[in-house]
Amino acid sequence: MSDTMPPGKVTNPKLTLYAFHLRNNLAQGYDEPVDDANHLWEQCQQLGQKLNIPRLESLIERLQDNNGNIGLAPSKDNPKSDYLELLQKERLLNFSAISDGSTLQLRGEVYPLQIHDTYAVDITLRYPYSDVEVHQLGGLNHQGCLLLDSSNSSLGQTLVLFAQSVGDIQDTQAFAEACLTAILPKPEAEKFLLSPPVKGTFLGSPIFEYENNQDNAAQNGHILIWLNCHPQTETLEEAGDYYQPLINLLCCRHKILYVYSESRWCNHEARILYKQLETQRKRLRKLPSEPAEKLIQLQHLITETIQLAFDYANHLRDLAVHRNTIEANGKNYCFWLKQLQAISIEGEDNLDFWQQLINRIQEKFIEQIGVDLAYLIPAQQLFQQMIDTIRGMVEILAEEQAQVREQQDKERDRNLQTTIAVVGVGIGFTGLAAASFPYLIPPDAKTTPIPLQPPFTSGSLHPFISVLLLSLIFGFLGAGVAKVVTMLISLCSDKRAKLKSSPKNQLLNQANTPEVGQVTGVQQKVEIPTQPPRK
Repeated sequence: MSDTMPPGKVTNPKLTLYAFHLRNNLAQGYDEPVDDANHLWEQCQQLGQKLNIPRLESLIERLQDNNGNIGLAPSKDNPKSDYLELLQKERLLNFSAISDGSTLQLRGEVYPLQIHDTYAVDITLRYPYSDVEVHQLGGLNHQGCLLLDSSNSSLGQTLVLFAQSVGDIQDTQAFAEACLTAILPKPEAEKFLLSPPVKGTFLGSPIFEYENNQDNAAQNGHILIWLNCHPQTETLEEAGDYYQPLINLLCCRHKILYVYSESRWCNHEARILYKQLETQRKRLRKLPSEPAEKLIQLQHLITETIQLAFDYANHLRDLAVHRNTIEANGKNYCFWLKQLQAISIEGEDNLDFWQQLINRIQEKFIEQIGVDLAYLIPAQQLFQQMIDTIRGMVEILAEEQAQVREQQDKERDRNLQTTIAVVGVGIGFTGLAAASFPYLIPPDAKTTPIPLQPPFTSGSLHPFISVLLLSLIFGFLGAGVAKVVTMLISLCSDKRAKLKSSPKNQLLNQANTPEVGQVTGVQQKVEIPTQPPRK
């Protein structure tokens, strides 16, 4: 970029903003607009506030029908949505900006459209019937109000400056560079001038294409400087035959770049999930040895892995959808480019600079997404294998835990039954001892009842106390005998169960019992001994 701006003037300059924003997408369906579908129209109203254009501030109300809707749901059965003018009462919304003391009168028009599933707007600002110094072109982009940034549209924007030089132009590229520097703030202009522009010829006049080469499609700037240097250019431009092919071409261009940018994001996120799969695999190798803790960690691990696999599959699906979208819009781009070539001036126009995007679609965009899918799809099988492996481990551990719990329940039941049996035997012995004790004492009718005395006040035990103590002793003895018998029975049962579950015993159990009259065993060859020959 040159340090000094070449002097010069332009006549009747106009700066047009083509901005595009998705109305519908595949995820939410085509019946209802996306949540931020009106974002583009809101930005237009804010532009009206900056430029003191009252008619532009009420744009949304002018676009809504009686039901408050804007546009139509895109459908193959309703081709109107492929190119639908959105203003209800007028085709264009003409306006004049309130003068801020400048001698130049800023005028313009807004042309809102719906192109299939996309909102599009054409905002044109002009200084009509005026000769303007090149450095005054900045008034068409007052305070950077038309700067290309992510807040204005979801798909992207293109700025087109159409101007005719007053006098001959010695160096058209230098003049285009001066115009670009005038309509943009210096920091933004420097980004576009880092790489040389692509030059072409359209309707007989030179046109220069500038890009700031940002990876983010919403921040990717696109500017066309179109210099009116041919007698037929202005006539053909005013006829407007080029307009519909051009805005459709730009719409396809921004969709392709936007979708490819989204595919880069999907690929990046999928690779992050791929790395997390490796982390999950390492966690699977470092599980604790304690079964209960191991089972808990496996359950957390499978929950996380399933979510990772689901997100991973979504990214792969989106990559495939993005590739199909790029291919479809690439075909549409070729169609509209042929329409522009059909109305161009034969032998003078050169639209090869628009052909370069088609080459990028085939050589870079589609091929790169194909490489990404080829790299990422095999990992999807690893996710499924990881999930199946964890599920198998969880089932095994759960079965082992169930067997342990079942064994504990059996042991608890057996202990309870043993306790009940021991207590019952003890109570039985106690009752037996208490019932037989009167037979041990000879009855004496003349004996008077013996009163109970405090402890340690008598040299002999009261018969009631004797009965109570002997009953307790017999009860404990009976409970002890029952406990020993129960333990012996339990040991015998356990030994029998171990023998039954031993491998040798299982083989014996699996042997078939021969039927009556059936000869079993390996058939042996019976040899009849022969007598030696007699001499």
